[in-house]
Order: sequence, then C-alpha cells, then structure tokens
Amino acid sequence: MKFKVYYTTHLSDVATQIFTNNDVEVKVASGLGEELYLKELKEYQPDVIMCRTEPVTAAMMDVCTNLKGIGKQGAGLDNIDMDYATSKKIQVVFAPAGNANAVAEHAVMLLMMTARRFNYVDRQFRNGNFFVRMGLENTVEVQGKTLGLIGCGRISKLFAGKCINGLGMKVIGYDPYVTKEQLNGLPIELKDSAEEIWKTADFVSIHLPLMPATEHTVGMEQFKMMKPRAIFLNVARGGLIREEELVEALKTGVLFGAGLDVYEPEPLCENSRQLLDMDNVVLTPHTAATTEESVINCCTSCATDLVNICYGRPVVCPANKI
Repeated sequence: MKFKVYYTTHLSDVATQIFTNNDVEVKVASGLGEELYLKELKEYQPDVIMCRTEPVTAAMMDVCTNLKGIGKQGAGLDNIDMDYATSKKIQVVFAPAGNANAVAEHAVMLLMMTARRFNYVDRQFRNGNFFVRMGLENTVEVQGKTLGLIGCGRISKLFAGKCINGLGMKVIGYDPYVTKEQLNGLPIELKDSAEEIWKTADFVSIHLPLMPATEHTVGMEQFKMMKPRAIFLNVARGGLIREEELVEALKTGVLFGAGLDVYEPEPLCENSRQLLDMDNVVLTPHTAATTEESVINCCTSCATDLVNICYGRPVVCPANKI
C-alpha cells in the first residue's frame, strides 16, 4: 500500500516528482478552506500533509487517522497548530533557509521603490504625465542612510549585507536573542532597545516570527516615534502589525511611507484595501519568497523530509521535537 501526501494547494512539480520517485501518491486539494480540507482529508487519509501558507488546524489533524508528518514549504510556521501537532507526536518539517535570499532581495526592492516613490511615479507616468520628474519631491538616495532592523535573524542579516555592501547604508538592529558574534561579521550596530531603532532609522524593517509575544505589537505608538520622512517595511508577517493603525498613520501623514508584502488578513479586508489607493505605499501580494530558486529549494527540502517521515528515516529540518 502506497504512502499518501495531501497538498493544501498546488505546489511545484519539483515536490511532486520527489514524491513520485519515492512511490508516494499525491493528491492536491480541490480548493481552499478548512471545511473543504476536512472533507477531503477524511476521505483520502494521507500519511503526510504539505502546505504553503494555508492553515493546518487541530481539526484537520484529528480527521487523519494515520498522520505522521506536516511539511511547510517555507520558514514561517504560524499557519500550523504546532502545539497540537507536537502533542499528537506529528513531526513538522520546514525549509528555514530555502527562501531567505529571495525575501532579502524583495526587501531591498521595496526599500528602493519607496525611496524613489515608485508607486506615485508609475501611476503618474501611466496616466500620461511623462514630466512628473519636473515637480518630483521627497525622493532620496539610500547611500549613507540608516536602515533599522527589528529582529536580526537569517533573512534580516542577508538583507543587511546587501544594503551595507551593495548600497552603502548604515545598519542598526535590535534583537535581544542575537549577539555581536552571531552577526556573521556584518557591521550592524546592535541597540539596547527597539525604541532606538524606531526613533533613529530612515528605514525601519521588521523581521520577527509571528507568535503570541509578537502579534500586533507594532502600531501607532511606534509610527509616531519615526522620523518625519522615515519609511516602514514589512516582509515578515501582517499579524505583527495593528493594520488599522498602519492605514490611519499613512492616511494622516504620521507615517511618511511604507513598503509591504504581508497583511492581516490575506487577501485584504475592506479597511486595508485603502492601501491600494495610496501613493505613499508600495504593495506586493505576499510574493517575497516566490522566485523559481526559492520554490525549488523549499519544495526539495520539505518534500524530501516528508518522504523521510513516511519511511521512518531521520529528518533534516525538524520544526518540532516529538
């Protein structure tokens, strides 16, 4: 009898080939949403589940009578009920390094686009105003500017390296869990508080995992600390931000501008859709990790470990201890 994997959404053919080569049967969900997943999981009874950002809930685990593992094609684990998986002795695996460079490059792109007011210029140009450049104000060069990092993990350090070595920026950071020795030789000036970052940086970029201790911890209080023309960047998780306060700060001029790849909820709720009409915001639809290389890296790592779980072999990238 073959092992079975259930995809919560269509995934790369790279993953499918790995499963097929190892005699693991693949089923792709016919749609999205927990209600549909519960119905299909109960019928299909997979040995492992592979997901991207779709939820994998306790109820979904419970309807699978022989679930051995869950794989995340990426690094963030906030869409999986990790505590419940661990309590059920279900091995969760992920790809913590597979998309790091893609996300770091995307952060650089957002930084540059906000510095040059890309959204405003692009709209003006597309509407026939070729000479928008004649009256263009508040565009800046990033060389010599200060990038502030809230969180100094893998992606954050890659982002910092590109900004220091490629753009000539100064970088400061706050992360109570990172020491100078863990900065890979990068000249990041570690500060004693997040407040110092918010108050002194020209660009503030948040790089934190979404968990109860970090959820909704950034809002109007932090935006009011920022310099008059400072820019806020988020390629981490939308749930870190009190999004209604972000929208209000951008509307009222408390926050000069922002570059955003993530939101809460996704897709955008009615209030957050106001961002779409703002010229001081550059928006992308959670695509920071979506490069060919990133998808291949993440799918290869995740699918390989799920095959290992099926066959009782050790995994390379465990996300929990069972």
